[in-house]
Amino acid sequence: MRDRESWLASTMIELAETGEGTDEEAYARAFTKRLAELLSPAEIGLLLPAGPGHPAVTTGSSERAVGLALLEASGTAGPGAECYRTGAAVRQESLAAARSRWPEFATAARAAGLWIASAMPMRHHDETIGAVSVLSARGHLVGAADDSLAQTLVEMATIGVTQQRAYRLSQQTARQLQQALDSRVVIEQAKGALAAWLDCTPDDAFGLLRDYARSRSRRLTEVASDVVHGVLTPGALTGIKRAQRY
Repeated sequence: MRDRESWLASTMIELAETGEGTDEEAYARAFTKRLAELLSPAEIGLLLPAGPGHPAVTTGSSERAVGLALLEASGTAGPGAECYRTGAAVRQESLAAARSRWPEFATAARAAGLWIASAMPMRHHDETIGAVSVLSARGHLVGAADDSLAQTLVEMATIGVTQQRAYRLSQQTARQLQQALDSRVVIEQAKGALAAWLDCTPDDAFGLLRDYARSRSRRLTEVASDVVHGVLTPGALTGIKRAQRY
């Protein structure tokens, strides 16, 4: 890396740029590439298990890192999966010595030419949202300075992901509230129109709307909208009421 300071500045800016339109999978993939640049020749795998309102993301900085991450995502024991489960880091574990700890993962990683595995938790307050694996060939240990910087970048990426999720949740909540408000408004409009047309109380008008919606297995809001826009006449609704009496 020729200009470490410029690289670090641009990386931090990139990781901080989240918000509307940010794709979590693309963000995670870009993060693994950046971390691989810092820790080269190490390769990076990332696990972001599914949670409320967001899908699982499994990616990496190379094809073999992605393959090993997918192996862990399928339920196979490995450094990333263990790190996510316990919330504790795994420090430069020899995969030759970890055959009893992660038998399938260690065998697959060694067959791919990788001999050393580390993992860092992606922690936000008391919650572990994912894990980042660092996979190295024999003789390529990560130095203390790079390890410390890597942890800082993992923390930044964790903040970026949680901010994205918080933003999506707030947008979803806002949409749901707006939909509820719009539904309430159209129902009140339909009640008022029916009460005026039929010279009845708003409660009686609501009863007509509800009974018609139930009889047709339709949403109350749709029926109310049809009344407001003249698609349904008062006679159609009172006809249902008369039919129910007989």
